[in-house]
Amino acid sequence: MWERIKRMFRSIIGAFISLGEDPKLILEQNIRDMQDKVPQINTGLAKARAGVIKLENEADQYNAEIRQLTAKIKACIAAGDEGLGGQLAVRLRKTQEALARNQEQLAAAKQGYESLVKLKERYLQEVHRKTEEAMAAIKASEAAKWKAELADVFESFEVAGVDQTHDEMVAKLRDKAADAEGKLAVAAETIDMKSIQLEEKANEIQGRELLQQFKAEMGLAAPQGQADSSGPAKSEEKTIGPMKEKTK
Repeated sequence: MWERIKRMFRSIIGAFISLGEDPKLILEQNIRDMQDKVPQINTGLAKARAGVIKLENEADQYNAEIRQLTAKIKACIAAGDEGLGGQLAVRLRKTQEALARNQEQLAAAKQGYESLVKLKERYLQEVHRKTEEAMAAIKASEAAKWKAELADVFESFEVAGVDQTHDEMVAKLRDKAADAEGKLAVAAETIDMKSIQLEEKANEIQGRELLQQFKAEMGLAAPQGQADSSGPAKSEEKTIGPMKEKTK
């Protein structure tokens, strides 16, 4: 039971942490933290360099002291003062031993300083790489956020019913337009039929008139428009074609 309670509390705390975590803010803080360590590295390098310089100065002092002791010992030998010369010889040996230890320490200090310099270079390269990587990720995140917002806008058409309503209204307008075009086509066809009927009627009348003229020319019927009379008609004959010249 206690384990279940602990897991529950851990899950609740983890949920709050997840809600509070902003990858962009965390990456920016990481970059600042890495950059803040550069001054600390520089301070360590300065101390290491100071240690090297101190050992180099000590080495110079030991070398100067060795030269002085060597000269004094030679002077004591030349003067026959062996007692003082022996004391100076002991000091010379101790100075030489101190110089040997100094050289070992100096070599170690220089090696450590060079290692710190290389470490700083690698660290700065890593900071630069991670900074570029973080900035690229931040830009990609911002672009993804914009794309997600745009996707939400398009998705809202379906969610809010806008897309469905839009398609439905467009379809209704198209149907109305098709109905109007159909009515117009029917009206046009009706007008055409009336014109055809009128044309047919006119052709029929014209045909009767031409036929009547042929009958009149053949003497089978009186010319059109002439009143009925008992005597034969003395008017000139009508022809369909050009008028024939009368014989004398």
